[in-house]
Amino acid sequence: MKIKEMLEKLKYTELSPIQTEVIKNFNDKRHIVGLAPTGTGKTHAYLFPVLENLKREPNVVEAIILLPTNELVIQVQSMLLETDDTVSYKSYYGSQDMQREAVKLKNSHPNIVITTPSKLIDLVIHKNALNIKHLDYFILDEADMMFDEDFMSLIDPVLANQKIDKFMIFSASITKAMEPFIAKYFGNHIFIDTKRDTTLNIDYYLLNIREQRLASLMDVIKRINPYLSIIFVSKNEDINTVYEYLLEQGVNVVSFQSSLGVKQRKRILEDIHNLKYQFVVSSDLLARGIDFKASHIIHYDLPFKLEFFLHRSGRTARMGDTGEVYTLYDEMDQKKIDKLRNQGIDFIPITLTPDGFKKPKKKSKTYDKKIANAIKKIAKPKRVTPGYKKKHAEKVKAAIKKVKKGRYRDADLRKSRKSQGE
Repeated sequence: MKIKEMLEKLKYTELSPIQTEVIKNFNDKRHIVGLAPTGTGKTHAYLFPVLENLKREPNVVEAIILLPTNELVIQVQSMLLETDDTVSYKSYYGSQDMQREAVKLKNSHPNIVITTPSKLIDLVIHKNALNIKHLDYFILDEADMMFDEDFMSLIDPVLANQKIDKFMIFSASITKAMEPFIAKYFGNHIFIDTKRDTTLNIDYYLLNIREQRLASLMDVIKRINPYLSIIFVSKNEDINTVYEYLLEQGVNVVSFQSSLGVKQRKRILEDIHNLKYQFVVSSDLLARGIDFKASHIIHYDLPFKLEFFLHRSGRTARMGDTGEVYTLYDEMDQKKIDKLRNQGIDFIPITLTPDGFKKPKKKSKTYDKKIANAIKKIAKPKRVTPGYKKKHAEKVKAAIKKVKKGRYRDADLRKSRKSQGE
């Protein structure tokens, strides 16, 4: 199947930056490292060219797609079938009977295998059931979730002595744990970074909680009407507390966490996709890869690993949509908030009103320009003397104060003219 046919089938009108770059470079013999924000179409970036170039030889594994979680295996399987339902594939995840699957592999092999690292190691190393001697493509998706200090030593035996035509790794970031793997297997590779080319249409709202966090969460929920909202909670023990509280308040909500069984999680994911619930309380398990069209994200608290703030927030504004992100914080979170601001998160502080939120008024560009010009006019001394910085700061403060006074005077004058006109 040609990529053009796949695009027509999925009703794609245009490709995302990561999809464009991967397709353009796919036939280059070098391996590919692809960086792109969450929700920008990384999965289809490799599915399109792999499906187009697959030889489809009977009983030969030509591509392996490796994913960090069972949920992502299920999702990629679904995306594969939506794109091309004629391809021979098999997915391995969760509590499947791997001994039975190993027996099935003696009779036939699929062209594409979608699985997690542990299942791949089991089939290739422990059971010696999956033959990957003719593998063309080895793809690692959401890679930074997979790599820890043990990953390389576990996956090395699988890849030993394999002649793989193309390695591809896709991630939202490159971690230190990933670097040795890339250095060993990728060599002179193509590095595609579309993070700068991708602007997410997200408004980040910041609410300073002055009472109990649960009550503040409910205050936010009362003031929004989401298509779908995910409420992220850092501590597993807090998830049930938040979930049960919201149930008591009559909120249409479900909880999603790692302690649930694979079948139960799969059923809940289907319910969420079918919009059975308006709110989902979740751990960071839903922060990566799972493809939901969430309109609102709520950070009940900030994640332990700050990079997960972006992963969580990336559950909204996917593939060009807009999104709103609400963060509840107190004085204990201030350092993390400052770090996020330094990373480029433009928070909009909000306060509660009876029927919504109050946002700060935007400063006049003319006003900002006047302040900048006033500061520029402050002459710097030819020779730096003791106490120079303090004196300069006082002059800057006085200049800003003067501009502000002029602003208030102009405002009073406008009011006066308006009243006279009446």
